[in-house]
Amino acid sequence: MNESSLKQLLEQANTAINERDYALAQARYRQVLAEIPAQTQNPVIHSLRLQAWEKLGDLLYKLGNQDEALHSFRAYQQEAFTAAQKTHALVLLGNQLRHMGQLDEAMQTLQEALQLAKQTSDEVGTALAYQGIGGVHYQSGRIEESISYMEKALPGFIKVGDREQQLRTRNWQGLAYMRLGKTDLAINALTSALKLARLVDIRSTSIVLGNLGEAHQELYDMEQALQYHQEAMHLAEGTNLIGDMADLARNLGFELVHLGRLEEGLAYLYQALSISEETGQLDIKLQSLYSLALAELQQGNIEMAQTHAQVLREIAEERKARAYEADALHALGLCYKQRGDMATAMQFWQQASFLAHETEQRMLLWQIHGALADIAPDAGLADVHRRIAAEVIEQIAYPIQDLKLRQKFLNAAPVRAALAQN
Repeated sequence: MNESSLKQLLEQANTAINERDYALAQARYRQVLAEIPAQTQNPVIHSLRLQAWEKLGDLLYKLGNQDEALHSFRAYQQEAFTAAQKTHALVLLGNQLRHMGQLDEAMQTLQEALQLAKQTSDEVGTALAYQGIGGVHYQSGRIEESISYMEKALPGFIKVGDREQQLRTRNWQGLAYMRLGKTDLAINALTSALKLARLVDIRSTSIVLGNLGEAHQELYDMEQALQYHQEAMHLAEGTNLIGDMADLARNLGFELVHLGRLEEGLAYLYQALSISEETGQLDIKLQSLYSLALAELQQGNIEMAQTHAQVLREIAEERKARAYEADALHALGLCYKQRGDMATAMQFWQQASFLAHETEQRMLLWQIHGALADIAPDAGLADVHRRIAAEVIEQIAYPIQDLKLRQKFLNAAPVRAALAQN
């Protein structure tokens, strides 16, 4: 088959994706791979074969077929010939390993990509490697390092005018700032990402809307968060990519529980857990377990809440995901407080406080110190925890330039309770 016919097959696959016919798209990519021998000496034809491997792997990832996606990217790596292709293969492979929660191997692979890209003065490859490494740092709970690598990545994408990678980097920055409790910076980064996403595609728009909604959720602006997530879910349903619905279902569930619509909220949260397990999205699974632990506790289902929190803890420890380990310990402390076992609750929260400090999670930190103040054995220690909680809340609130949004946060019942103690 000649070059023109092969390009036509790739174009047919792209059209099939736009029309949500993912089975046809896979068939066309596989047809290209079948038509081109792996040992072809024609560099143009060879690049078309690599494109097919990359596009197929990306589609399989989006469809939740993580092992098959990994196979496609490994095949790309085995067949990569030029230095740029080898760098790109390592980036694809590293990012897929990150998606699958294999963080140590992902970091090693992406560091190798960065080294090769720098050796060959590959600016785009360098930017992609920086972005990938930043993503691994984020999932490992090293948030400041994540932001640093995203800042290194962004200029390379701006230089070549790559809108898609710019928005991805801005999106990562927004997520990282959220973890740090710098919600004003998170909203700014995500608003920039959303402007770019609306120029790129529906899926990107849905993802960024979901994260922007989560930033408002962090500030207890639940009505606005719900609007963003409902729009994002509508767009995600239009793409028919079930994997994208997991995080949106989790966020919708969290908001509905907070707004008092408990049964609806729990249904969404369990849907999020199911989808994340089905599609191999470990990060979303861990977040869903934490949200479910809090929601079940609110329902008075202590046993179920503790089960979710314990599963979260075990996975987080195994994967060395320190930020999620802090979440798990926080939830376990809440369970034991509900049981009346204040000594055990305090032990969990002290461990959670250490990890929240280490991973710089200010949103979690003030909640932990507020909880510790409630059960402190003496007034002096209680005052210390109250003062820390109040200081962290101020660090979050006062940089927010939107006065209405700032007040929304400060007026939220949990925040008022923490400040009233001080």
